[in-house]
Amino acid sequence: MSKLTQNDMEWLQDMVQRGEMTAERANVEKVRMGRVLIVNSLPAQVRSALNAAVKTGELCHKKKTGRKPEVYYHPNFEHLANEERDRVEKQMLEALAGVIARPDGLIN
Repeated sequence: MSKLTQNDMEWLQDMVQRGEMTAERANVEKVRMGRVLIVNSLPAQVRSALNAAVKTGELCHKKKTGRKPEVYYHPNFEHLANEERDRVEKQMLEALAGVIARPDGLIN
């Protein structure tokens, strides 16, 4: 995921604290600004806000398939979402291979 800058995070927090943006809206904006959010687990309130944004077309969503993780992403950056999913899947496979590998390092 493209990491948000500290300024971006502080701006979102300030908008919520001043009451100009709801926390749900801030979560949607966080994904839009960061372009991609890989999901391991989300609180129900955040998930419902993101799913509502998917329904309105502000965000897109891909379900978990096989070893590829679930992802929410900005509609213009599907290619980044695909790259992130592939990267996470590759990391998982490398971790599994490290656990399953023979002690001498040879894999048959």
